[in-house]
Amino acid sequence: MSDGGWPADWSERKAGRGCPMCASLGSQVDDDHGVFVCEMPSTEVRLQRRSRLPGYCVVAWRHGHVAEATELEADAATRYWSDVLAVSSAIDGEFTPMKMNLLTLGNWVPHLHTHVVPRYVDDPAPGQPLPWRDMFDDSPGVDANLHDVASKLRARLGTLS
Repeated sequence: MSDGGWPADWSERKAGRGCPMCASLGSQVDDDHGVFVCEMPSTEVRLQRRSRLPGYCVVAWRHGHVAEATELEADAATRYWSDVLAVSSAIDGEFTPMKMNLLTLGNWVPHLHTHVVPRYVDDPAPGQPLPWRDMFDDSPGVDANLHDVASKLRARLGTLS
């Protein structure tokens, strides 16, 4: 971003041109940002690789480029949010966080996705929004641990990948 404003190519991004999320969906391959968990009816789920918060996942719409949830028909939106809630429930069942935050942002990559962010007892900002810097680590987690968590979440979601 330049001068604190939106990127010059924002309209193209919202339209899906060069969308990195569209390019990665369906590959079921881990990348620098996340470990593949599963495909759900309307979404793909990835465990965040650099998160300090066990279970932090991103749930992304997988049926073409959509920038905003409001662009979905009502039944598609219901299916999207159903997937998001199922992931939230799986994380809650596996990790028992104090609170769950659902962040549907898309301010940098405008492809419909929701960050499912568990909040824990040792949270650095209880009762407040969690600063972005407190969510992430500079280095990725250990692959074996991340794959173990992905497997546990996949089992809770009752899906095969």
